[in-house]
Amino acid sequence: MNDRNRHPDNNRPRRGPSGAGSEGPSDGRLVEVHSQLSRDKDEPAEGFSLTPIFIVFLFCGFGFWAGLYLTQNSGNFAPSAFDLNAPKASLAGGPVVFEPDAAKGETLFLANCAACHQATGLGVPGAFPPLVKSVWVTGSEDRLVKAIVAGLAGEIEVNGVKYNGNMPNIGAGLKDGQIAHIATYVRQAWGNVAEPVMDTKVAEVRKAIGNRAQYNPADLLKEHPLEAK
Repeated sequence: MNDRNRHPDNNRPRRGPSGAGSEGPSDGRLVEVHSQLSRDKDEPAEGFSLTPIFIVFLFCGFGFWAGLYLTQNSGNFAPSAFDLNAPKASLAGGPVVFEPDAAKGETLFLANCAACHQATGLGVPGAFPPLVKSVWVTGSEDRLVKAIVAGLAGEIEVNGVKYNGNMPNIGAGLKDGQIAHIATYVRQAWGNVAEPVMDTKVAEVRKAIGNRAQYNPADLLKEHPLEAK
């Protein structure tokens, strides 16, 4: 007798612990599970859900703040509004007013003058004269501005020491306001005490001397003698 005849129950479908056949859960069980899931989850609806109201207010508030900020700080998007050396407008909305700025002058000085006169203003012994406690700096505004705009060439005596250097006309490549910033800085740095220089003074001097060559220090002193200390 073969195994099939000895074990007739082998051909019967086996049932799981729940009594269901090997085909899986019954239809009734599937319906029950689906009903449970339906109760736990909202049915989908057509259309769009409303954005939470606080997000709407937050977005509107940000837009209002951004518009207000641009209105107050854009400078009407004029190029001069982003120029650090441009004159500032008066608070009353009147004509543009220039303000000598020693901090801007320091930046310009370091870029254009410090190679010779040094960041300390002490110059280089035997080569370039100091600007510290120098009447050439703290004295006549016209003399100082002429030296910056046109340059100096020849023997010059500063604080009792003679130098024979060559100062290029760095002012030729700078705006009136930039020269005024530099002149103001050197007149007020390193313990120097002197009045600031306005851009109108630079414009006046530039117009008076035109495109002249470098000054000889002796000739410049004829126009503006050194002041007594």
